[in-house]
Amino acid sequence: MIYLLLLAGVFMGWSLGTNDAANAFGTAVATGVVKYRHAIWIIAVLVVIGAFLAGENNIGKVAELSTSNEVTASEEAVKNAIANGTVEELRLKSALKAAIIFICAGVTVFIMSCLEFPVSANQSITGAIIGWGLFYADYSDPAILAVNLPQIEKFAMTWVINPVGAAIISFVLVKLVHKFLEKRLTSLAHYDTMIRIGYLGAGAFASYSIGMNSSANVTALYYDPFFETTGVAANLLTSAQVTAVIGGIAIALGVLTYSKKVMMTVGSSIAPLNQIEGFVVIIGMALTIVIMGNWMGIPVSTSQAVVGAVIGAGLTKGAKNVRFGVLKRIAVAWVSSPTVAGVMAYLVAWITSGYFG
Repeated sequence: MIYLLLLAGVFMGWSLGTNDAANAFGTAVATGVVKYRHAIWIIAVLVVIGAFLAGENNIGKVAELSTSNEVTASEEAVKNAIANGTVEELRLKSALKAAIIFICAGVTVFIMSCLEFPVSANQSITGAIIGWGLFYADYSDPAILAVNLPQIEKFAMTWVINPVGAAIISFVLVKLVHKFLEKRLTSLAHYDTMIRIGYLGAGAFASYSIGMNSSANVTALYYDPFFETTGVAANLLTSAQVTAVIGGIAIALGVLTYSKKVMMTVGSSIAPLNQIEGFVVIIGMALTIVIMGNWMGIPVSTSQAVVGAVIGAGLTKGAKNVRFGVLKRIAVAWVSSPTVAGVMAYLVAWITSGYFG
């Protein structure tokens, strides 16, 4: 029965997939270079491969934030449970709390997907974890604040640096392409074939980067980072790679079933792009994820990266080329998603305080 709680993580992954598919092929589908049904299958396969090969690198960072906010058990709590013979009770409570966090974040992402907003699963998960911690973790304790505040600041920094960085990278790349390559490419006899191959390659790279980066957001709260030191499984999953792959599969399911609305919003609503600009946006987004993720050492938002990249590409033709009304709605969604998830988690923490203490 306890493993049924993994379904909450799968739901979170499905919700993320419905939203993040836009990040890999939104511009390709919107410009008509790649068909939607082809795009989603490429994304689904490469997301799982990215999760399998590199997704475990981000698992520990999300788990660390959840431990310091009383979502998952600390090493001290695990050792106490071993001494008291209450490991199974601890496992159940940890799994239940993880399920609550994923449900709060997943519902938030799903609602935003229905409203056609590209939002950050990273923000929603972080907001839900902090919402829970604001009820259970004593933020007035300097020792706890010293652990939580730097982590929260690091996650929050990515919400600004990530889209701005993507916009700068995309702006520079598009400018260079306009100046040195665009006329040459469009004059080639086999241009249509080349641009399609380019989109497929760029989209595959972007899909891989989503699996590498985002699978941690889906199942990390079920991962037991202290298994090797304690020798006891106090949480559901003890392998970081298996944890990441489950997250990747869940994301793939969302991509395959309910991703078209957000894909079209990202691909065509923010700024009109030609085929080459759309191709460069995908490259810019994927580069941003890899660079920012390695630099910051935590999962970054693929949604924010692709929106930033689209804005950067649009600005190469002037500010009038960017539809700031759509951008304003997206910005509101970015602020709303962690807030809604956090409030939901806080309310559930309050309602269930009799059980979790």
